[in-house]
Amino acid sequence: MSRLAAPPYRAPGEGQARPVAPRRRGTETGRGRARPAGLPPEGPRLTTPSAAQAFLERYEERVRPLQLRSADLRWRLAQTGDEGLLPELEAIERQIAEVHGDPDGFRLLSAWRGDPALTDPLVRRQVDRLWRWFLEKQGDPALRDRILELELRVEQAFTAFRAELDGRTVGDNELDRILEREADPALRERAWRATREVGRAVAETVIETARLRNRMARALGFADYRALALTVQEFDPVGLDALLDRFEASTRAPYAEAKAALDGELARRHGVGVDGLLPWHYPQRFHQSVPPADDEAGPDFPVERIGALTLTTFRGIGLPVDDLWAAADLLPRPGKNQHAFCLGVDSPRDIRVLMNLAPTERWMGTALHEFGHAAYEAGLPAELPYTLRCPAHTFTTEAIAMWFGRLTADPAWLERAAGVPRDEAARAWARMRRDQLVFARWGLAVSLFERALYRDPDQDLGAAWWGLVSRLQGIARPEGHDAPDWAAKVHIACHPAYYQNYLLGEMMASQLDSALDGATGASGGAALSDPRTGELFGRLFASGATRTWEETVAAVTGAPLSADAFARQFLGTGEV
Repeated sequence: MSRLAAPPYRAPGEGQARPVAPRRRGTETGRGRARPAGLPPEGPRLTTPSAAQAFLERYEERVRPLQLRSADLRWRLAQTGDEGLLPELEAIERQIAEVHGDPDGFRLLSAWRGDPALTDPLVRRQVDRLWRWFLEKQGDPALRDRILELELRVEQAFTAFRAELDGRTVGDNELDRILEREADPALRERAWRATREVGRAVAETVIETARLRNRMARALGFADYRALALTVQEFDPVGLDALLDRFEASTRAPYAEAKAALDGELARRHGVGVDGLLPWHYPQRFHQSVPPADDEAGPDFPVERIGALTLTTFRGIGLPVDDLWAAADLLPRPGKNQHAFCLGVDSPRDIRVLMNLAPTERWMGTALHEFGHAAYEAGLPAELPYTLRCPAHTFTTEAIAMWFGRLTADPAWLERAAGVPRDEAARAWARMRRDQLVFARWGLAVSLFERALYRDPDQDLGAAWWGLVSRLQGIARPEGHDAPDWAAKVHIACHPAYYQNYLLGEMMASQLDSALDGATGASGGAALSDPRTGELFGRLFASGATRTWEETVAAVTGAPLSADAFARQFLGTGEV
């Protein structure tokens, strides 16, 4: 899914295959009593390998139909905003959570996880993944159910919400257009404030949910929910925070230089001094990207051309997405979720993409991004075990999506695919460097805000938010402004502990470029003329989640994950 959008399970355009930590438990009747649905059938005592295999088979038999139905309901909810779907969705999610909340199943997984008798690597990998998913759902079932109820309430609020501007209802695309192009400063301010209104509608519910998540996590021995969620995602929270802190330090000076130049441009455009710039003078609601100005407008991307260019790009490296495009939900309409995502309902067989295309460069990039996710899902081997038939990690699929999304600023792609003159294509890459710095600082602001949110949900969150926005993005809080802007960002509200995956995805996308350069002698759009590009991506897709993300990144790119390749590509340095 795109980072501008909202993941149904992960996040423009953003996307993810099945929940990073699947959800709840059902029971079946056996020998006159209820048995946890995830456990193997009763019978003679089984050895560790045979017992674990039986457990995995029974788990898939019970949970897979529920997860497929949940994904389908979420898809229909995003398409229509139909609140009548919520009771069934909540009931199914509760059943999935009950499976993962089963303490007997968790004890078995905990024992098998360290048992040397479990020698089959695929079985060991499945056990470890299930252990993490079960870990997150241990504890008070009533607390789990309340958290689920609140999560669905917030998700539905984002799907149904439409802003009001000057007495009429407006969609996100119109608000984005005003901030990108409108000259009238009063209208820009009203549009910017309208983008914050959804935050007012959900903020108290998000705070209550954060408190309850923390209570659940602390009962399991974690400092807070973020620490639990990162553990479930196979991160070391301390190591991740150290990487983010190094990334913040390394981007500080380059960003300050780029922003000074941008602020000069914006001050001239809006007829104010640099010190007079306010958040609505920036051409994006959260300053997470910088669209081209009118005097540097890029190529024309009508909706039909977006489709044609997306299809030819993926066909060119042997990863066709024609059938997926034909089945996608592409255009905006009343009631539909206004964002963009890719949902692997039953990968590689059933993959769905939702977008709200408009004839802009941003939606061209969103299309390439989302169908990068779709190509990954379509490349997963159908014969892999169910729990491993998904990307190695959320950030590895984001890396592929981001690699493709970058093409709208890649000189080779712009010249060869979009027919852009060479000098204009070269200017686009300079904008990409600026955009990468802007997004890096924005991504850090979101990630570090979530760290603060879960450390203390009852603090002055507005002050915490604007403190980070000021320090990391260099944008001041308007005088007297008290809206809960943080809650208007869908990822914070609906997809907690997710946003760092975009930063890691950008790092891995640069490592993929470095690996392609070593394999083909070209990178980015220039590598699209070499079939080895599709082959390298195909090897990543084919491994699914059979290895840890560390093993996967090293195997595909030839190096452990770091920000070094990103630094060489966008910061002009070689190490972070």
